Amino acid sequence: MAAALESSLLAAEEARRLAMLAADTAALDTLLSDALAYTHSTGVTDSKASYLRLLANGALRYEALEFAAPQARLLGAGTTGLVSAVMRATILKGEVRRDIASSYLAVWEHTASGWVLQAVQATALPAKAA
Repeated sequence: MAAALESSLLAAEEARRLAMLAADTAALDTLLSDALAYTHSTGVTDSKASYLRLLANGALRYEALEFAAPQARLLGAGTTGLVSAVMRATILKGEVRRDIASSYLAVWEHTASGWVLQAVQATALPAKAA
């Protein structure tokens, strides 16, 4: 059972990556908790509403997005899952294009309707580690 839950958690993380890349706010709306705290590698924290607004209005666009070697870990009875990985992205924020490399930890909750993302904490990687 644990292996199946870990597999479904990684599938949810991949669905999130694809939705971010496509700016699919409808898909993200189902994956993200209403109480989401998304702390970017810049230190800025978005709520679900503010993050979806950035994607919907094009203020933030992912031109490329990779989650390298994601690892899942279940806690307790398996209702909480952690995913850690390295994110490499090319983003367009306004008119500024940036390449980003960060490590991140995503906290997911397993609910009756599936995995829901509660929090993300990203840390910028040093240029030579990117």
